[in-house]
Amino acid sequence: MKEPLYGTYTPSIDQKGRMSFPNKMREILGAEFYLCVGYDNNYIAVYSPEEFNKYCEKLNSIPGEVGTQLRRELLAGTDKQIPDKQGRIFIAQHLREFAGISDDVTVVGALNKAEIWNTERYQATKGAIDPAAKKAALAEMVL
Repeated sequence: MKEPLYGTYTPSIDQKGRMSFPNKMREILGAEFYLCVGYDNNYIAVYSPEEFNKYCEKLNSIPGEVGTQLRRELLAGTDKQIPDKQGRIFIAQHLREFAGISDDVTVVGALNKAEIWNTERYQATKGAIDPAAKKAALAEMVL
């Protein structure tokens, strides 16, 4: 990972399915990146080529039929994007439907990836962590 992705941005999507991707994140991700379904929720995960390759290696390490099905499910809709001169990317219809995105979106940095969320869904995730679990997890972290 070059530099961690962080921050929150709230661009909108036009009628053609394009959105202006945050400049600070484009600088970290590079000239091209991959959009795919978020494996742990209904958002769109955005990976640099290096991080996408790591993600694929991890998926490939899952053995048997479960691994085969997961690879199909998680990679079938993946889309490689190169932002245009205005910094816009196109979000394919199937990814917008998966994430429930129509106009307002929230883009958040999540260290090794960015996440594109339906703004209402993202807001609903805030405070969803059990306070005791949060405190225990943070207590394990060594600063």
